[in-house]
Amino acid sequence: MSTFADDGFVLLPGFFSGGEVATLRGEVAAVLDAPSGLACERPHNMLVPLRWNDRAVRLALDEPRRVRALRDALGAEDLRWISGYVSTKEARSPALWWHQDWWCWNNPVSFRAPAPQVALLTYLTDTDAANGALRVLPGSHCRSVPLHALLPEAHDDSTRALPPDHAAMSDLPGQLTPQLRAGDAIVLDYRLLHGTHANASDVRRDGILLSFAPAWSELPADVRAHLILHPALPLPQDDPHPSAAAATLLPDYDGERASLELNRNAPAEFSISRAPQPA
Repeated sequence: MSTFADDGFVLLPGFFSGGEVATLRGEVAAVLDAPSGLACERPHNMLVPLRWNDRAVRLALDEPRRVRALRDALGAEDLRWISGYVSTKEARSPALWWHQDWWCWNNPVSFRAPAPQVALLTYLTDTDAANGALRVLPGSHCRSVPLHALLPEAHDDSTRALPPDHAAMSDLPGQLTPQLRAGDAIVLDYRLLHGTHANASDVRRDGILLSFAPAWSELPADVRAHLILHPALPLPQDDPHPSAAAATLLPDYDGERASLELNRNAPAEFSISRAPQPA
């Protein structure tokens, strides 16, 4: 039986109820109607940042049932929330290229078995290959495949010039396309290769994207020092007053905060270690 550790992803059906999906649609509409100028506009996909006190984020974090389901699916001992985004894919838009989201390949934590960071994506409409569904390559988080040597940097402007026949745009042997109903969620290891199909429909595809560290206290100090600076998290002068459930998900760090050099390029050849890590 496949697992999150083996495949690099797991499905969480019914993560949000029908009524909660309707609420999220309203929140997404409000976010998109009041642009902040901070959106990340990748070709064929736009990410609009959310903060810890946005209603869409608080809806996700305030419900113990949801938090428990995520912890159980990941075996997460010290789950902490890092960031959130509204993710949109316009109608009649081409595929989003294959990429992975991990940003710290210079750090040895990249090659340990536990996921250093995960992304939870939930769509607000039923989604399949016809309207821009996610496609994933199971196992590509823990060992390299030939495509790794051909990929451009995950968030680089050079991806705008990729021709349709580039390997990063093509179907891959072994890829899967999870078909998600509105409110279902999929959780990805940040190192997993993924992309999307084209959205051939006449309707924009919206979703909520949240990132977490499943084992915050086990991350290297320099990685925590970097992540704690994420602008989605409360600033020292903020007065968060989160719910009891959400409060346990906000990361803390007592050391000096400092940014790390970003490296989003996975090695052309790599494999992760499944050996136990030193305490």
